[in-house]
Amino acid sequence: MGWGLVAALVASLCYGVASVLQAVGARRVERAEQIDHRLLVRVLGSLPFLAGTALDAVGLCFNLFALRNLTLFTVQALVNTNLAVTALTAVLLLHARMSRRDKLAVTAVIFGLILLCLAAGPEGSGTFDTGARYGLLVASAALATVAMVVANVFKQVHPAVLGALAGFLFGIFGISVRVIPSLAVERLVTDPAAYAAIIASVTGFMFFAGALQRGSVTATTAALVVGETAIPALVGLIALGDTTRRGFAPLGVLGFLLAVGGALALSRYGELVDAKPVEAHTADKHAECAIDRPEGTTPAKPIGG
Repeated sequence: MGWGLVAALVASLCYGVASVLQAVGARRVERAEQIDHRLLVRVLGSLPFLAGTALDAVGLCFNLFALRNLTLFTVQALVNTNLAVTALTAVLLLHARMSRRDKLAVTAVIFGLILLCLAAGPEGSGTFDTGARYGLLVASAALATVAMVVANVFKQVHPAVLGALAGFLFGIFGISVRVIPSLAVERLVTDPAAYAAIIASVTGFMFFAGALQRGSVTATTAALVVGETAIPALVGLIALGDTTRRGFAPLGVLGFLLAVGGALALSRYGELVDAKPVEAHTADKHAECAIDRPEGTTPAKPIGG
């Protein structure tokens, strides 16, 4: 279990830094009216987004290891504290200021993480039979279809809706990885859960990128955290037999609430990709930044300013 916790923490670090880079990159390319594979091609041509994606890939490797060795609710809560990493990265790289409320949120995330580590017990022995894994495949395809319709038919939908749909897809990805019985290649190519994981991860990534372009990263990341955390946690506890250490259940619940609640409070740090010190810009620089910003958006105000 110890190495699983380390892996989850490394994944959180990678994802936290990657989110800042991806938000910068997504806003540097032409805004997409349709969210499809062409959007991914464009944003991956942006160096900051590409660097963030590379960090995501590294984080994914550690995340997969953690999912195979820890309870779902523990992994999802720990990994989603990456928003605290995003906040600190923004402070270091973008010179953002943290208010007292922001510092309290970071403290809540760290304290909640410690409580989760103390309360985490062995993962349950429950699994999904073949029929249930086909259910995951159907669910991932259906959710991806719904997200496609919402994004491309109801184009004025709030970015938080796309963020939530991306979160649900990432949640299905986590469940799918957990219930795959064997990682042998010959077994994976015939396992419906493996295809569910691929569909959920790729489409979730696509809709998250689209939401970053369309509006508030704050609302998007907050909705993503809720969607990505809640469903796997419930499935793990109800269907897979995940537990906490004996007598530590209240501590685990408190840690989960603190970690996720603090992460939600910190989600507004996503706006810091637009924050720049005023004195560092000339009029020409302001014009350049105006070109880089998505149509219809305004510069974010520095936190605590």
